[in-house]
Amino acid sequence: PSTQRKDRFTKRRLYQNEGVPLVWIIDADARHVEVWTPDADLPRVERARLHWTPNGARCSFWLPLDVLFAPV
Repeated sequence: PSTQRKDRFTKRRLYQNEGVPLVWIIDADARHVEVWTPDADLPRVERARLHWTPNGARCSFWLPLDVLFAPV
């Protein structure tokens, strides 16, 4: 099950220990995304857009956060 504490601590540490290359923790209330990598002690906090280029990809994925947080 997902809770803020489990996502930010328990799950994130597990993903880092397993070498997951990129973890995004989305905070809809704060309207930002924490970006974690396996060696990070602190997240990079994105407030404008997300960027991801998977290994072997020919192009990058860009997501403006105003699109992500737009009302449904």
